Amino acid sequence: MKSQLNTFILLILFYLSGFAQSTTLENYVAEALSSNLALQQKQLSYEKSLAALREAKAMYLPKLAIEARYSVARGGRTFEIPVGDLMNPVYQNLNLINSLNRQNPDYPTIPEYTKIENQSTNFLRETEQESRVRLLMPVYNAAIQYNQRIKANSSQMEKISVEVYRKELTKEVKTAYFNYLKANEAKRLFDNTKKLVEENLRTTESLYKNHKVTIDVVYAAEAEVQVIEQQLAVAVKDQQMAQAYFNFLLNRDYDAEIMIDTAAEMPVQALSIEAARQRAGQNRQELQQLQHYLSLSDNQIKLHKSNYQPQLNLVADYGIQGTSFNVDADADYFLGSVLLSWNLFDRPNKAKIQQAKIDRQVIQQQISETRQQIGLEVINAYYGLEAARQQVTAAEKELKSSNKAYQLVNKKFVQGQANLVEWTDALTQVTNAEQKLNIARFDYQIQQVQLERAIN
Repeated sequence: MKSQLNTFILLILFYLSGFAQSTTLENYVAEALSSNLALQQKQLSYEKSLAALREAKAMYLPKLAIEARYSVARGGRTFEIPVGDLMNPVYQNLNLINSLNRQNPDYPTIPEYTKIENQSTNFLRETEQESRVRLLMPVYNAAIQYNQRIKANSSQMEKISVEVYRKELTKEVKTAYFNYLKANEAKRLFDNTKKLVEENLRTTESLYKNHKVTIDVVYAAEAEVQVIEQQLAVAVKDQQMAQAYFNFLLNRDYDAEIMIDTAAEMPVQALSIEAARQRAGQNRQELQQLQHYLSLSDNQIKLHKSNYQPQLNLVADYGIQGTSFNVDADADYFLGSVLLSWNLFDRPNKAKIQQAKIDRQVIQQQISETRQQIGLEVINAYYGLEAARQQVTAAEKELKSSNKAYQLVNKKFVQGQANLVEWTDALTQVTNAEQKLNIARFDYQIQQVQLERAIN
């Protein structure tokens, strides 16, 4: 037994290509990958992340915008213009000079200067407009660079998330398919068994009418029919639920027909358990996703640190100003600016950097934990498949022995040397053995799918 186990351990581990799934099942997997709603949502999330990455890249480009403003103002602040205080003394002196020189006939006649008042003017003009075209160009901004890297990391994480779900969906579809086959086989088995026990009931009733058996034998046959009918009802329910869940994964009607294909499997490839664990550590995209998450955390730290670096932008404006939209030589203007911004002290930003560093430590621990979980998953699937193989072997032996026992009891029953209880018990043993073998075979296929997913 130990040598058989060692041989199995050397041969049972295999890659995805080592599986030979039926064409029908592979077509169902392809249909699920194209129509599953949850996978479509994952794909939309990935497309959204690509759009966010394009947005981050576009931040390097200049921005060109048209801006216009038209204002109507009433009231507000005023400022005084002391023209009266400035000019009235001058006017008084001029008037005095003019009055003294009027006796001279050669002196010209000059009207008298009147007194003027100080002026009060509103700070806001009653109407004003400004229309301009603004060009904004970033020259140096480290935050843009790190933000683009963060978006790229997020996009890769979403892409891997789609691939991980595709593999999970593939596993679920295959498992659901084999569960449906298992439930379908159980129903078929109970259908056949029901025919046997109903035939036994008719035979028993005939024997009772001919006074060959007593009434208790008829009651026992009727009870056996009821037991099988109850088991058949459960089998029908299990089949319907398995069918509904499989069609749910394919986004089809719950009662859609499922094709059954019992294609044989091809030989498997050999891998040791250590090689399988190593390959799982290389292939499992969950680890790759965490590595991108770690890179994102590094860029997040750099992004926060970049807030202490200077930012340099160029701004150019061309437009018109005035109280109306009349365009003339004095209305248009051009203004060019170089904007420098440098954050010298920002205490909250320092706390953000510390938080980002702690997040990075958490991700490193998650990577180590995930590696251990994947290794444990491979081990569980590996030895689960070994146990399933042993169950198939045991179920085959049990069915073989049960069939031999039933043939002997049935022969005696026909010859009148065995009673109905013995015959029913032998038939039940065969039924149970067939059911165990079918379940064991489909469980073995399900374990193959589990191991396939654990490695890849």
